[in-house]
Amino acid sequence: MGEQAGLSYKFIGEIERGAVNPSLDSLAKIANALTINLAKLFLDRGLIVLSPEEVAKVESSLSVLHDVLGTVKSKFS
Repeated sequence: MGEQAGLSYKFIGEIERGAVNPSLDSLAKIANALTINLAKLFLDRGLIVLSPEEVAKVESSLSVLHDVLGTVKSKFS
């Protein structure tokens, strides 16, 4: 899965063990590799409890943030 996400297997292992806090970009890569929505990474593990309305707001915010980060990265590439 790390290879599909463009992340090292060591980094994935560190995330799984809670040894590091991944960036939003890394989490987005992991979600894309798993072909799931980023919010699902948290919801399936029971780490956070959100109402459906809150989930929709988070998904919308993450989408906007992802677009902004993409725009910023393209300006510096």
